[in-house]
Amino acid sequence: MSNLQRARIGAFLKGSIIAVAAGAAAFAWLYWAGPYRVVTLDRRALAAAAPEVLEDGSGARISTREAWQARRRAITDALEAEIYGPLPADVRARVVGRALIAPENAGGIAGVEQIEIEAGESVRFPLILIMPQSGAPAPVIVMQNFCGNQAAFPGRPRAIAPPRSAYPIPCRSNFFDPLHRAVFGEWMLGPPFDRITARGYALAMFYGGDVVPDDARDAPPALAALDAEGAIAAWAWTQARAVDVLEGDGRIDQDRIIAWGQSRFGKVALLASALDSRIDAVIALQSGRGGDALTAHRAGESVSAITSAYPYWFAPRFRDYALRDPPVDQHELLALIAPRPLLIVQAARDGWADPAGAYQAVVGARPAFDLEGGPPPHFALRAGTHAITDEDWRLTLDFLDDQLR
Repeated sequence: MSNLQRARIGAFLKGSIIAVAAGAAAFAWLYWAGPYRVVTLDRRALAAAAPEVLEDGSGARISTREAWQARRRAITDALEAEIYGPLPADVRARVVGRALIAPENAGGIAGVEQIEIEAGESVRFPLILIMPQSGAPAPVIVMQNFCGNQAAFPGRPRAIAPPRSAYPIPCRSNFFDPLHRAVFGEWMLGPPFDRITARGYALAMFYGGDVVPDDARDAPPALAALDAEGAIAAWAWTQARAVDVLEGDGRIDQDRIIAWGQSRFGKVALLASALDSRIDAVIALQSGRGGDALTAHRAGESVSAITSAYPYWFAPRFRDYALRDPPVDQHELLALIAPRPLLIVQAARDGWADPAGAYQAVVGARPAFDLEGGPPPHFALRAGTHAITDEDWRLTLDFLDDQLR
């Protein structure tokens, strides 16, 4: 072996050792000091420090449903002004195309229908509807996916429409799909279709990037076309347009329309449900800052971090609360969902999503549920990290069976 070969082998080994050491250090930081460290909740202390939702803004206690209804309008206005920005104009969506897709063309999934939806003059997007075998009107879970409808199906079948606009590079090829599942859970790209329909639920799924791209460069012109300031609000509006279509479908149980979302789309599910009384139950997983976690709690992802990384998600004014508390907070968002069933799920190794701040928001919102005569909002802390797992779907379906059957 020549000296040059020995030198190359030595350099390779040295580089490999450095890479392994760096990876081990990153792993150790993530799981022992970083966002994947175990979060422990002192529930008694957190509950004692939770904010009070039943105040009228002047400090007076709200004790009647009539007074609470008046307060709701002020909260809604404040959320739009300070956090999310206004929603686009409330136009009614219509169906302009419909196609049944055979299981062999849908990754083996049965009961798939692709519905083309149009709203106003500039918005058009496909909605996937999957019905269970039962002939009775079915409850429906309405959700948004991260990489487009096609990527949510096994094998990315061509019969399912791909995204129409920009979306993250790791979503553009199935090459990265195993990495997605390894890092973010088995069901990050798409839900367990067969498990959902076997439990008697229909599923309505869309990709919000078809309306407002999840991209800092392409989102602003799409938002401007809708007269909106933030993508979270625009996606919540898109979810309402999906509900427009489901409302007119006799196969859907109109008293059991469910909003479901994880992470950024957990934020969307909460906002959509707070503003749309047609939604009958809500599940939000690890929705964190601007979702289920109090901004005033100041743990996990900061306002500065989230508005720097995703400046197009929220109203521009939300940046002002990086160092001071906003006049409206997330316990008030959750309270707007009362008296409907609400499930908040956090993960024990997801400090970035601030499970403690979410728990405080749930406790702070509960008096509104009690006043409205609804079931108390439910908080669950599962093991693991920021992901969509089997446990998330078990918690979802068991909660819905318990609350809506």
